[in-house]
Formats: sequence, structure tokens, C-alpha cells
Amino acid sequence: MKRLKVIVYLMATIPFLILLARAFVLQILQRESHREYVDSLKVYVRQIEAPRGKILTNDGSPIAWDEEVLVARSTGLMDPSSVEEVVGPERKLKLLLGEEIIVTEAEAIKLQKTGVLISRKYIRKYSNLAPHVVGYIDIDRKGMSGVEKEYDSYLRGTNGYELISISPSGKTFGRFLQAAPIAGNNLILTIDSKIQDYVQKLLKESNYTGTIIVQASDGSILAMASNPDFDPNLFVNSMDRRQWNEISNNPQSPLLNRAISATYPPGSVIKPLYAIAYLEEGLDLTKTVNCKGYFEFVGNSGNVLGTYRDWYVSGHGETDLKKALRVSCNVFFYNLALELGIEKMKQFANLFMLDQLTGVDLPGERTGLFPDPSWKSRVYNQPWYPGDTILCGIGQSFINLTPIEVLNFFNAIANDGTCYQPHVLQLISNQQGEKIVRYEKNASYKVPLKDTTIDFLKDSLKEVVESNGNHSEEGTAYQAFKGLNIDVAGKTGTAETGKQGEKSHSWFVGFSPVKNPEIIVLVMLEKAGGGGEAAAPLARKVFEFWMNNRK
Repeated sequence: MKRLKVIVYLMATIPFLILLARAFVLQILQRESHREYVDSLKVYVRQIEAPRGKILTNDGSPIAWDEEVLVARSTGLMDPSSVEEVVGPERKLKLLLGEEIIVTEAEAIKLQKTGVLISRKYIRKYSNLAPHVVGYIDIDRKGMSGVEKEYDSYLRGTNGYELISISPSGKTFGRFLQAAPIAGNNLILTIDSKIQDYVQKLLKESNYTGTIIVQASDGSILAMASNPDFDPNLFVNSMDRRQWNEISNNPQSPLLNRAISATYPPGSVIKPLYAIAYLEEGLDLTKTVNCKGYFEFVGNSGNVLGTYRDWYVSGHGETDLKKALRVSCNVFFYNLALELGIEKMKQFANLFMLDQLTGVDLPGERTGLFPDPSWKSRVYNQPWYPGDTILCGIGQSFINLTPIEVLNFFNAIANDGTCYQPHVLQLISNQQGEKIVRYEKNASYKVPLKDTTIDFLKDSLKEVVESNGNHSEEGTAYQAFKGLNIDVAGKTGTAETGKQGEKSHSWFVGFSPVKNPEIIVLVMLEKAGGGGEAAAPLARKVFEFWMNNRK
């Protein structure tokens, strides 16, 4: 029994004595050498990048997202020859110059032992759907245009951090004190992937510079295409000066979102504004004008001071307001403009906020211009002439509007005087799918129109599309829309550019169904000719596509 106790005692004591001896060697005899080794370890604070939120269409298609990649960078302890064996001379040189390189999993395992720091990074990817709406980020992953910029604070996550120690041999010794990154929020847009893809291709295939906007009657933008467009993926990695000069100095301005950032004379698409003013003022609806193909402005002296042409040189004959809208009779609207006067025209333009920002949730929106005498005096130091009023009557003179301002005006017509704010955001959700922000339907303004005004205007705009007859009677969009199985109300526009020999800008704006509108379509093609010949046929195709793909 005594012998057993001794054995147990020795078994407990001997390991302790061994540990004590080893501690004596490490802490006393080898203290300096171990201290030198610990001191030789290099400690780095490494930022852990947070993934940026996704951008999706209203039907769930991703149009911007992050892809995770492995990147390598030198720590200062890099063994160049060993690194070259793994990545080759060109990529090794980039590391020596302090640049990051993307590596594979297999390369990362080998490089960790060569004084190279391996980390995970996110690369932004784009589907090229709606590039002017989505926008792009810069090399620092900051939103620079589109919703990437507008909602940057929501999309951008919070970066994490960790401490890393690296041995003298270049091997990662340990990772500690990690603060995990927090991913950014996801955006779900009002954009419909099918409609957007269709109008984008349709516009590109037309070979015209311009824009197509498709909007639900509640203000939701279902599609917004601008041609020419660009590839947002070009901006993700560092773009060299040659590439930047190529795209920024392109005379066709591919980065310009023509829907919101370019202004044009609206031509005849503005005529419904003057019809509204005429109807609301209670003027004589039985009044007609005999259109002979031209209008002579006679001064107080009785002399003809100016002759203004109609687009239909043979003349439309006796024309009332409804027919004037249907056939887009310029002569009628020359007379109407003089009867209303520029102050009344400007008053109604202000009611519909025609030359004011629409508030669409995209950066870079410009304001248009609806002039008046005080503006001309201030800008040109010149008086306002009757000829200015006459030309304003057909959407020319100094009037310049953005396509989205024109769209806003027709949204108000479609909704009986209430204009719903255009927007591309539907909702924002976190990574757990919880809704953070949901866009609520919002009226930008409401113009209290008479029921008789609304009914008359919609009937007239429907005739633009549906009424056939001889050339002097036919609706200006009839040939483009004949045979369509849904009812559409709309207006064509042919706007001169002011440059000799240039084709006119071509417009069409319309909505469907007429009584309870669901969709509004705007087509604007630069230097494409008549609105009925160029823009209206494209608009018809958009309405047909929408009708065939309605949910």
C-alpha cells in the first residue's frame, strides 16, 4: 500500500517537474531569443470590406450585385522569387508596386507562405439593364450616378476590421480581434425587367439618339432607356485616361440620361396645355379657324408682319379645337396662342409645373424652360414680340423641356389633373429581408379641372390615335396605331431644332386604357422627323408588348 502511494505521488509530481524545467529554459535561459522572435512578428490592421447591397427589378432580376474574389497584396516581407513562381512576372511586378491582384484559391494557399497578404474583396457587377437608372460606382466603391449614387448610404455596408500577425518568413501567424462587416441594404426598383429589356433594344435598333420612358399611372417608372448607353462594368476597375477620354468626349454623350438631363423643344405635344387653358377659361368651343396651310399675322397698321406655316401645306380647312388636336393644326394654335396671350399660357404651364424639377429619385435632373416676357427681358434684354407668343403656341420659340417633364404633364392628364411623382424606388430591405423603406404613392400636384375639360381632352387625344379619314382629317398617329386592340390616347410632336437642314425631333406621348389609365409611354427621338412617322410606331410597339405581357 505504501509502495502504491509512492508510485501515485511520482506520477503526479514528475510531469509538473518537467513543465517547471521547460518553463525555466524558455523564460530564463532562452528568454532573449524568444523575445526577438515575438518582436519580429509584424501586426497589420486589415479592413474587411462589406458587401454592397443588390439592386433588383420589381420582378426580382438582379441588375447590380457584388461578387466575392480573393486578392493579394505585398506586406513588405514578400519573397519575390517565390511569388513569381506562383503568379508570374507581370503580376509579381504589380504586387511590388503596391497594387492588389486577384488570385485563385490555389494561388492564395501558396502565396500565404511568401509574405503576401490574402484577403477577400467584392467586385461590383452589372447586367447592363437600365444603365442610366442603375448608374455605377468608382474604384472606391462609392456611387457616382443613378440609384448607386442616389441611395449610396443605403447600399453601402459597414466595413469590418481584423488584426493579423505575420512571421519573418512571411507566413500568416494569426488573426485576432475581428469585427465582422455589415452588408449593405438591397434596393428593389419599380423597373420591370421585361419591359426595360424590350424598350432598350427597341430604342437601340431604331438607330436614333433619344429616350423611351414607360410609367405606371401611379408614377412608378417601369422602364427608362436612353440611347446611346454605356457599360457600367467599365467603371468598376480603374479606368485609364484613354478609356475615360473616349467615353466622356464622345459627341453622342452616352453617359447622359436624356430622359431627365437633356432638354428639347416639345413641339405639338404641348398643345393639350393650351387646349386645357381654353376650356378652363370657358371660351367659345364652337369657334373655328379656316386653315389654308399658313397664318398671316397682321399688325395694328393692317400690314402683314409675319407668315407662319402649317405642317400640312394644303391646309386643314375649317377646324375647331377637337379637330385641331386630332390633326395637330398649327394654324389653329397660332390663333389660340394670340387669344390666350403669353401670360395665360405661362400661368397654366406653372399650374402643371411644366418647367420645374419633377423630383424623380435620380441625380442629374435638369429643369426645362417655359419663357415669358420677364424672362426674355432678363436674359436677352429684349421685349417680347407677338411672334414669340405665336411660336410658343406650337411648342417652339424658347420652350425647352426634359422628356420627364413632358411625361409628368401627361401623367396629370391621364389622372384627371393629379400628377403622381415619378420614382424608380419601390422598397429597401436589409439582408434579413426586413423592409426598411417603402416608397409611398405621392401626388406632386393637383390641378382642379372641370369634368367637361377632362372628357373633351381625352376624347380628342383618343381621336389622334383612332380617327381615320383623308389627309386633312386623319389623326396624326392613326397610321402608326391602326389595328391596335387596346384604346390609346396620345399626342404626336414634331419639333424643329432651329438648325437649317436638320430633321425635326420626333415625339409621341400617350396613355392606355383611356378611361382608367394604367400605363403612360413617352418616345422622343432626336432628329428623326415627324412624330407620327418615327416616334409613334415605336410607342405602338411598346403598348403592344405591355398588353401581351400584362400580369
